[in-house]
Formats: sequence, structure tokens, C-alpha cells
Amino acid sequence: MVMEYGYEYDAVLDKELYENSKGQVTHEKFEGAMCLRSGRDALKVVAREFKPTTVLISALACDSMILPFEIYGHKVKYYKLNKDYSINKESLYSFISNEDTAVLFLYMDYFGNKAIEDAELEKLRALHPHLIFIEDRTHNLLVENQYTFKPDFTVASLRKWIDIPDGGLLWTDRELKEKEYSEDLRFSEVRLHAQCMRNEFLQSGDESIKAEYRKIFSTVTDMIDEEKLPGLMSQYAHEKACRINLSEVNEKRRRNAQVLIDELKGVYFVQDKTSLSDVYVAILIENRDAVQKKLASMGIFCTIIWTLNDEQRVACEVAKYTEEHILTIYCDQRHSVEDMKYIASCIRRVCNE
Repeated sequence: MVMEYGYEYDAVLDKELYENSKGQVTHEKFEGAMCLRSGRDALKVVAREFKPTTVLISALACDSMILPFEIYGHKVKYYKLNKDYSINKESLYSFISNEDTAVLFLYMDYFGNKAIEDAELEKLRALHPHLIFIEDRTHNLLVENQYTFKPDFTVASLRKWIDIPDGGLLWTDRELKEKEYSEDLRFSEVRLHAQCMRNEFLQSGDESIKAEYRKIFSTVTDMIDEEKLPGLMSQYAHEKACRINLSEVNEKRRRNAQVLIDELKGVYFVQDKTSLSDVYVAILIENRDAVQKKLASMGIFCTIIWTLNDEQRVACEVAKYTEEHILTIYCDQRHSVEDMKYIASCIRRVCNE
């Protein structure tokens, strides 16, 4: 059996569930949320509710947060972050007009660092009633919410947290005007196939299988980006998600994150606390690309979350520096305490070479 740490989830097909749910999407909710194909699709639902307008997004954002708005004709403007990853209020306010036109404001916390205080959000809502608040909770989906402020929309990618082939969530109390959704399940089917292939590789060590599933994982999201309609979650993914003990998942992630933080003391952390954002543990290091490549050769896969465009890099030095130096370490429920200690020891060794 091959030992690898991190990377995409592998899966064993639940044949009975697959046969009973094949070709079906879900119209049910999950934890009170509408179930979409992905976090990108959740953002598409929000984007199409409004006529083309300005969308304010952090300069530290991946294209999956940007493209859903662009395909619906919105103009994206990037606000700055401070060194502690909070929102630079001067930058944010400079983009908000006093015209009575809806402006969409998307925000998220970075690795437990709160983006903006509740009092500031309340102030913004009072000063600018046309501002639409959208919180992305992908990075802190299962942990305790740091906010008392209630946004207009909350979105998250569920598949980042558990081993389902597809899954995004949307919470809102607003009555949605648009009702049409895609029921295309190709994304789910292809990802599920790749997950099962990865499991086969881990069992057999067949490198030809590895090359094939890696190509699939690297290109499969194109299916979402090429379709304007938001897609619904597969029934297979929904039923799998309903069977998972999320409290147990969260506890294992919190435990693993704490081990990494304890074992990597002395490294410049973006995240230094658990229970605030345990989707990954993030560090900032010099010579990041070389370190990542060396770790991958050891079977330890650390992802680079954000690949920025030139406009984002120019807009914010913090975003640019983070893109160049961040290394995010998987701390999910697949891994044990011993795995975390081993990963940390490898990181220390490679960084000290």
C-alpha cells in the first residue's frame, strides 16, 4: 500500500447508494443550507440575483470566487488586506459609492484571523443599505462562527471538508428570484471516478493510474466554469454527507491542526490557533516552491490555494507576498497524530536543508 499525505480525497464506491441515486440531484437541504454542486455554484446563485454591478472581493482570492460573478457580467474590484489579514477599511470604503445601486461585498476569514469586526459590518449596513453582504465560510465551515452579524448570503464548499465528489452550500433568508438550475452530473461522476482511481492507486501503487487521476483532478472544475447555470448537488453526495459525523470530523481536524502547530513552533504561521479554521494549517516560508516540490517527492502534498492575477498582485502587497510564500498543510480526518508528527518532521528537515 502506498503512503501519501494530503492531496484530494480518495474514495471507495458505495455501490448500493450509487445504483439507488444514479442520475439524481438533491432538492433537500443540508444543515439548513441549499445544496449546490460546488462553492462556485453557490456563488453563481448569488451573482445571478443582481443586475450587473460592482463586486468587492479581497485581493487574496482564487478564481473560483471571481469567475461566478464575472460570468454574470459583474465588475470585480479588489480591496486590500492588512498584515494580520483583516480587511483594510480605507481600501474597502474607497470602492463603495453612495449611489442607490446594489454593491456586492464578499468577505472571508483567513486561517482564524477575523476579516472584519461585527461592529464594522453593522456600521457598513447602516451607512450603505444597498450593500449586499456575502460571507464565504469554506475555510471555517465546521468551526464556531466568530460573527454575530448575519450576512445576506453565506456560501461554502462542503467537499473541501469530507470525501464527497461534489457539494457546495448556500444559506440565505432572501427569497431567490431565479429558480433554474443545472442537473448536469458530469462533474460529480468524473470526480467520483477519479477519487476511486486514487484509492486503487494507493492500494496497488500503479503509477499509470496516478497520472490519469491527477489529470482529471486538475481539469475537472473546467466543467463548472464553462456552464453559466448553477448546478445542484448529486443525490449520492448528499446522502454520503448526511451519514458523516461532522462533529467527529471537526474534532479530528482540530486535534491534527494543534499537533502541526505544536510541532512546527518557530515557523512563521498564518494560523497559530485551532478551532477557528481547520481546513488546512498554513505557514509562510522562503523558497516555498522548492520546499513544496521536495515534500511532494516524499509523498507529502501541500497545496497552494491562491493563484492571483496581475490586478490582484498590484492591488495588495499582503496578497502578493502570501501567494509567493504560503504553504498549506492538510490536517484532515484521514490523518492520525503520528501522521501529523511525521509531516511536521519532514517540513522541518526540508526547510533546514
